[in-house]
Amino acid sequence: MFYNWPPRRRPGYFKGFSMTNDQGDRISNLAKTTLHDGWSRLVDYSFDYRFSDGTVIERSWEVCERPAASSVLVFDRSAGKFVLVRQFRVPVYAMGEGDGFFVEAAAGLIDEGETPEEAAIREAREETGYHVEELLPLRSIISAPGLMTEKVHCYAAIVDETMRVGSGGGLDEEHEDIELVFLSFDEAMAMVENGALSDAKTVVMLQWAALNRHVFGL
Repeated sequence: MFYNWPPRRRPGYFKGFSMTNDQGDRISNLAKTTLHDGWSRLVDYSFDYRFSDGTVIERSWEVCERPAASSVLVFDRSAGKFVLVRQFRVPVYAMGEGDGFFVEAAAGLIDEGETPEEAAIREAREETGYHVEELLPLRSIISAPGLMTEKVHCYAAIVDETMRVGSGGGLDEEHEDIELVFLSFDEAMAMVENGALSDAKTVVMLQWAALNRHVFGL
């Protein structure tokens, strides 16, 4: 079945971006032109750019404006496994990377009025079925600094079977089709090493886990 595209935007999807002419003395005469305004917003930024030697040139850069997101690496201590998700990602399919199904940590956009922590807890529940009671902040990463404005706030969460409050799998109204993937530490690390797991935010969080195994009792 094919669904209408783009999907609905949650309230506050775009909160605006604050690049101005006040970027020191390197950027001036900034102008923005919206080229496309859909699920993502494509904006042309034109400006005068001064090199360190004083040379000034006109530049133009297409920027995909995206709101902030949260992601959470869930670890079920009763099973001794990380709880990841697998879902179809159209860009991955368009790249010709296998069948387009992608393994990653639970993640999603931050809704209007939500904190990054609240979004992480909500996404963990929606996608994995676990009620997260406490988050461990890891770091925030910029997904693709040469292309988009998206910042992802990353967290770890330790849960157990008693905190399983649903089956996960995402929201029906958002047409999500999410499969849970339970991986031991060794299995997850092997997938990172052999490239079977290549989602940047998830790799960053798993590498943090590798450096801090004691946090997970590993």
